[in-house]
Amino acid sequence: MKILLSNNDLNEALREVSNLGFVPTMGSLHKGHISLIKKSLRYCHKTIVSIFINPTQFNNKNDFKNYPRNNKEDLSILKKLKINYLYLPKVDDVYDFRRKSPIKLKKKDKILCAKYRKGHFEGVIDVMERLTNKIKPQKIYLGEKDFQQLFLIKKYNSKKYNAKIISCLTIRDSKK
Repeated sequence: MKILLSNNDLNEALREVSNLGFVPTMGSLHKGHISLIKKSLRYCHKTIVSIFINPTQFNNKNDFKNYPRNNKEDLSILKKLKINYLYLPKVDDVYDFRRKSPIKLKKKDKILCAKYRKGHFEGVIDVMERLTNKIKPQKIYLGEKDFQQLFLIKKYNSKKYNAKIISCLTIRDSKK
């Protein structure tokens, strides 16, 4: 597993890669993430996983600050899975340019929990566009856990990128 800590590392590592599967995460990996990664490993020549806790999708700074971070455990899981690449960008690597115009959900998309999570989905769509643009995967593996999020990412990303978004069943850790 090659660990990529910057955009330069990312560009250098992926220069000649084709049939790349991408699993975006915010870390604290669990069975659901593992199932997505295994699917990518099965169907793609190479697999990259990102761990990036995206500050723009949190409405509350304390939620962002208190979001679980388990880097040591995550690295152990990813090594066992034998992924090809792990991208661990800093905020400045992901948000390295200012958008010309901010992402705004259409009124018809502000339903369900988007009505109550002001800015959350805009932050998710923004980070997914940025990561997709940097990584240039052929396939992106996402869980169906948050169906509205999956729908919006598909809707906004498919307009700009050729990456196929593969939706996968939600798998949860069993309760102890």
